[in-house]
Amino acid sequence: MAPPGLGEREGDKHLVEVLTTTRSLAEAKGCFACHQVDSKVLGPAFAWVSYRYQRDPKAIATLKYAIEHGVSGVWGSMPMPAQSVTPVEAEELVSWVLAQKPVAPPKSD
Repeated sequence: MAPPGLGEREGDKHLVEVLTTTRSLAEAKGCFACHQVDSKVLGPAFAWVSYRYQRDPKAIATLKYAIEHGVSGVWGSMPMPAQSVTPVEAEELVSWVLAQKPVAPPKSD
């Protein structure tokens, strides 16, 4: 499902297709077992990740590394294990996460 508002113009059709395909990749790789677009499960909401990294020039490399190698201590004590993805899939997933509408996480998270 593409973010609200996309698909209204002819030029958005390709972007909607790409975002929908990448969401399917996120579903197939099990990302939604720990994350949702706009709410915390075990890991942060994708919208919160988008917010945190929206102005970070190293966002793609940082998040790609996190997906491929795992990280801990970034969003609290829950570690994110390395995921079974190719480098290309990791970059596609990062681009999809960063394309989410940025939403600031609650102060308690």
